[in-house]
Amino acid sequence: MQAPRPMPPATRFIPAVQAVTERSGVTVEVVPHNQNLFWAVVRTQAIEVVGQRCGVLPVHESGHKLGVLMAHIDKAIRAVRCNAAESVFCDNVLLEGHLRLPEALARMGFEVSEQFRPLVGALAASALLRESIDDFHSELTITTDASRSWHSPLMGHGWILDYGRGSSPTINAYAATGKEILQGELNSIHYALLDASRYREDLFAGRVRFHIRSDSLMAIDLLNNPASHARSRSQAARSIVHKIHELLSRSEVRYSWVKAHSGDPMNELADRLALVARRCYAADITTGERQRLMLQIAAEGVDLGKVLPLRTGRYFQFQ
Repeated sequence: MQAPRPMPPATRFIPAVQAVTERSGVTVEVVPHNQNLFWAVVRTQAIEVVGQRCGVLPVHESGHKLGVLMAHIDKAIRAVRCNAAESVFCDNVLLEGHLRLPEALARMGFEVSEQFRPLVGALAASALLRESIDDFHSELTITTDASRSWHSPLMGHGWILDYGRGSSPTINAYAATGKEILQGELNSIHYALLDASRYREDLFAGRVRFHIRSDSLMAIDLLNNPASHARSRSQAARSIVHKIHELLSRSEVRYSWVKAHSGDPMNELADRLALVARRCYAADITTGERQRLMLQIAAEGVDLGKVLPLRTGRYFQFQ
């Protein structure tokens, strides 16, 4: 009878979820949103977050091959990590169609791991990005104008949605029939609000402050104090004011009058958009040609001391 042979100790089985949860290192995440690049860098040790940085950069300021963006991320990684050998984790995302994040980090000298990101790091980075995006979009300036035809009841509407902080404003336009210019000016504001809500579902939840600008003093007066205005007898105008107030009932709002044709860049742009919308509709210009004109306007940008790039919004159709 043979004596039993000693067996090597069994290797402890570590579940994959536990391995990812206990993983440590620096997690990098970049999210493009509305022509901006939001980034977060989080360092974790097992289940603890021990360092984090975040930021945002407009795409048009991110530099050649996103060099400016990567310089910010490089500085953030070096600020949070404990030593040069610490692993860096990220998804294999393609930024702006030509730059893969892992390859860019590797070229900068970081040891980029091919393993899954640490679970705690991924969750913390996502939360940081959500908070950063919400904070960045906490104040929306809307500039509107209407263009009336003297030969028909046709009205053009133009608007700009601008979150500021160097971001690219969104431009859009629409044409519809209308009885009076006051109604048209108010409708421009209403359409702009509806358009803005298509890009953010919780726009009217009370977390965004609104600054609404129009060159119609009558429209601004009516929005500020509907009951006292002489034109409040207009049922159509009252109805639109009610719709605007209803949308903004939970939000902080400021209404401002801008003198027409006084050199205000956003007002001049809104006027141009409204005119283009009306003329395109009157001339029965195709949607494709209208979009081409909008892209041409966007390419020219707005001169605010420097040319600020614009972007065209989704095709707008009032329901």
